[in-house]
Amino acid sequence: MLHEKYIFTDEDHAILNSYKAVVDGVSALIGEHCEIVLHSLDDIEHSAICIANGHNTNRQVGSPITDLALRSLRNMQSESVSHPYFTRAKGNILMKSVTIAIRNKNQRMIGLLCININLDVPISQFIQSFMPAIEVAETSSVNFANSMEDLVSQTVEKTIEEVSADRAVANNNKNRQIVISLYEKGIFDIKDAINLVAERLDISRHTVYLYIRQIKQEQE
Repeated sequence: MLHEKYIFTDEDHAILNSYKAVVDGVSALIGEHCEIVLHSLDDIEHSAICIANGHNTNRQVGSPITDLALRSLRNMQSESVSHPYFTRAKGNILMKSVTIAIRNKNQRMIGLLCININLDVPISQFIQSFMPAIEVAETSSVNFANSMEDLVSQTVEKTIEEVSADRAVANNNKNRQIVISLYEKGIFDIKDAINLVAERLDISRHTVYLYIRQIKQEQE
């Protein structure tokens, strides 16, 4: 497909640029030992339009597409994600990689997202990149629910526990504080959350609405 004359559209470039956030996101999650490269097939001689942690292979924005990527383009015509593969980068660094095809609305491949993990990094350093920094006092809890109803239910139960354990909140004000906390967590953006919260707290929907209105007025 590379020898075919195709003029990239503004929409094609917009699609590719939208993946720059993915590059930053994967880098932030996995750490500096994972190189993420966003390639545009508009100019394979300078295909890298965004790169994170390029120190792993000494590449930078403007670097050309790799020979392996060129060879895999034919197979990627019918695949969206390559099978994981191993390569040796400069300096004989062992990398485990995967390539993801980026297509436009016509399903034409316009770019590649390549994720390369440096396997020669000492395991202690690699694991350390997944651990909280020393100055981080606590980690954020996440509810991995199977449904939105479960998400609301789990969040409500955890919030009830938190408020109930807070001695600074008077007993006659706990329900209101629970609603405030749930509002700050964005739980009321979920459909039917108000009904579920009202039922769990054994208060009316109107009372929940009242608390929410008061919160909004206070914020204004």
